[in-house]
Amino acid sequence: MILEAIYSGDFYPSETVVPKSEKYRNALKACEKIMDRLAEKLSKEDYDLVEELQDQASIAQCEENECHFKVGFSAGLLVQQEAVEQLKIVRGVTIK
Repeated sequence: MILEAIYSGDFYPSETVVPKSEKYRNALKACEKIMDRLAEKLSKEDYDLVEELQDQASIAQCEENECHFKVGFSAGLLVQQEAVEQLKIVRGVTIK
């Protein structure tokens, strides 16, 4: 149950949920290629590469954030549903 996972510390969407979009994967690949180039040589003209790296990393971060939001929101709805069910059990009440 989601409440138990949250309570026991087993709920880590930011560590276990990875965006599956093509856009996210492409951004990560682009960042890796840029980092390889920067590792070989860093000069003033490479500043443009740093800017490109930042842009691609930003895209990846945005995709990741969206995915985390969706999981978190869904978990919130499950918490609400479970809380209502627990009230029914504990109080023997019918909640409409």
